[in-house]
Order: sequence, then structure tokens, then C-alpha cells
Amino acid sequence: MGKAIIIAGVPGTGKSSLARELARVLGTEAIDLSRFAIDNGLILEYDASRKTYVIDEEAVASRIKRIVENRDGYVIIDTHYPEIIDPGIVDKVVVLRLNPLELEKRLLDRGWGREKVNENVMAEILGTVSVNALEAFGENKIYELDVSGKSIDVVLGEALAVVRGEAGFEPGLRINWLEQIPVEALERFEKYGGDSDGF
Repeated sequence: MGKAIIIAGVPGTGKSSLARELARVLGTEAIDLSRFAIDNGLILEYDASRKTYVIDEEAVASRIKRIVENRDGYVIIDTHYPEIIDPGIVDKVVVLRLNPLELEKRLLDRGWGREKVNENVMAEILGTVSVNALEAFGENKIYELDVSGKSIDVVLGEALAVVRGEAGFEPGLRINWLEQIPVEALERFEKYGGDSDGF
């Protein structure tokens, strides 16, 4: 039976790029959970107001569990909602954290509207993905990586160190942007909540 390595984070943190590179190095496959749900018709509806698909979480989780259980070694899964995956198939969850001001720029560069940008930046500030992962998998499976200002090669090296259990990368929640970002910079994001939205 295989095991899943989840690469998680709000949109814009680089999880899809990392998942592809990690899968390449490990000689396995990467599954983009959002794309997987769409390609397999595991969608309940399209929320036009938020411009996002609502996935059938139970169906997605069930299908992913079968895929992982029928593989040898690792399957890499990238997602911003890791908590829907069955904890029994998960070896580690690597949560990519990005300085909120850097994240804001990336999402604006994608052409996203201000409301959607602010929702996702607030989710990053509040550590929503990390907290959800912690509740689903427990502290010993969660590894936060600060990817701010780092190249994909550097982040890949850190992710491989986590997967291989090398020293210097300990589990748990360690990043708190509220301690690092000036209050005046945070105020423009506070209008919107902390739910990330990644389709």
C-alpha cells in the first residue's frame, strides 16, 4: 500500500510547481486535487458569486484513497484543502507558507479580483490551511515551510529533507505572520474572511 505526501497551501504559494518537481525526483505521480475533481466530474456545483467549483469531498476522498492504496511508494497530492484526505493514507503534510505581501502581489499578477485576493491573503495570515491540517492529521504529520523569496530548487530541497526525515525540519506549526507583518499592512485585508478559495 502506498502513502500520500500532501503539498498544501493557499493558492499562489507554489504548491503545484513543488508537487510536480517532488514527484519527478521521487519517480511517482502528482495529483492536483482541484484538477482531479474537475476532470473526474466530482463537482457538486459552480458558485458563481465566488467564481469557484464546489467539489464532492466524499467522492474525491474515496477516489484518492483507492489510488494511493493501490500504489507502491508515495503519491504526491497538492491541494488547499488537505483535511478532506483520509488520515490513514497520509505520511506527511507539507504546508507552504508565503509572506502575505508577496502572496498579494502574486495573486494580483494573476489578474485576480481584490476580494478574492484578500480572502486568500487573510487565509494565509490566519494560517487556515495549517490549522485545518493540524486538526485533521495531528501535529506530528504537519511541516510548515516558509517559501518567501525562495526558488523552486531551494523549496524542493527542503521538501525532500522533510520527506526523508532529515534533521532541521521538525513537525508542527511554526509560522505566525501576525508577528511579522505591520498592522497597517494587515488592515486592508481585514474586510474579508479567512476562507481560501483556489479554483
